[in-house]
Amino acid sequence: MKVIFFGLGSIGERHARLLMDNFEHELYAFRSGKSSGKNSLGIEEVHTLEEIEKISPDVAFITNPTNLHISTAVQCASQGISLFVEKPLSHNEEGVQKLMDAVKSNDLSLYIAYCMRFHPVIKWLKEHLKNNKAIHATVRVSSYLPNWREGVDHLTHYSAIKDSGGGVLLELSHEIDYLYYLFGIPTIIEAVSSKASRVTTDAEDFADILLSFGGNLNCNLHMNFLSRLNRREMILDFEDHTVVADLAESKVRILSDEDDKVIELPFERDDMYLEQLNYFFDNMGKPGMMNGPDEAPKVLNTLMEIKEAAK
Repeated sequence: MKVIFFGLGSIGERHARLLMDNFEHELYAFRSGKSSGKNSLGIEEVHTLEEIEKISPDVAFITNPTNLHISTAVQCASQGISLFVEKPLSHNEEGVQKLMDAVKSNDLSLYIAYCMRFHPVIKWLKEHLKNNKAIHATVRVSSYLPNWREGVDHLTHYSAIKDSGGGVLLELSHEIDYLYYLFGIPTIIEAVSSKASRVTTDAEDFADILLSFGGNLNCNLHMNFLSRLNRREMILDFEDHTVVADLAESKVRILSDEDDKVIELPFERDDMYLEQLNYFFDNMGKPGMMNGPDEAPKVLNTLMEIKEAAK
């Protein structure tokens, strides 16, 4: 299978490296100019749309800045290329329907890469919730943006720039996605977000959100990338027990009146991404791929509703 990458930043390189190490696909990388140095993985580079047409790729990995996702994906879909799009789908909803129409009319596969669905803690929660009904949720995620990418000036990266699709709501949108995955589409009761520090150029660096799922489950969600505390956890309360799901440490703590136990879940970051890649390639061409044309616009719409509510 022929795979072309649009963007070889940190996440693009990770996907490409895993493909090179675990699959036998032919890899190419589209580069908009020839002035920059060759990519560090030695992937064959192309520079024009004509070269792409000549290669005739089967799959495009859209791993460029968020504000370029839709335009790049639409161009690829119009050429009959299936799509693996790094999260989030986009920074707004402009052009989303055009992309969905192109994907469906050309009978293509589309997947938005929210890898946390493959995290062992989220997989454990998905199973636990099949037989246990949560009555309240608290989700907290924090990190320090300047530490995200070694050797990169964080203020010049798109994560820090609003118009490029940066900001904590889009960059940490994993939380919105896995809450949707676990509980369904939420109603936004209240949201506040702003720029409180100097870790971004002009994008919001924190958000506090109150969500309701079906009117039966409320969730307090806090996210920021201005804190030196590296944390990613969900606290789920049930009638007879409480679960503290720690994604950063890959463990689950279960507290009840009679017991307090911890379950350690083996986790290697590359394994999560590799499982995601296997899921994508195993389900190409099959109906019902998760985070595809049916789900992806719903997650993006929720993100846009939160951004609107937080104004």
